[in-house]
Amino acid sequence: MSGVATAGRAPVDVEADVTLTVEGQPISVESYTDLLRVDLPSVRVARTVLRTAGGTRGLEELDATLRTLDLTVDVAVDSVRVARVGALAEPQLPSVAPVEIDVGGALRAAVAAPLRLFN
Repeated sequence: MSGVATAGRAPVDVEADVTLTVEGQPISVESYTDLLRVDLPSVRVARTVLRTAGGTRGLEELDATLRTLDLTVDVAVDSVRVARVGALAEPQLPSVAPVEIDVGGALRAAVAAPLRLFN
């Protein structure tokens, strides 16, 4: 547990191992603690999810809810972590807050996407 829970509210643990489908692509959601991992198959699907979730406003609402519940979501693209939101997120720049970007992971995901076309 990250210990961020608000006074009088116990932290929440989530147990999940599900696969969702967006645009015919599988999205894996897995968690056994207060850290959820969402693995998206591509940058394109990640953009679709962000757009349909309300963009920046949706992320701010999600972050506030996660922090209240003492939960964190790691977002991966093709098994490479690219971002984090929630209780353990530490945004580096105000322009991307409330999201903590894993710059190395985001670059790997962006470079890997076009390379998959040649495999």
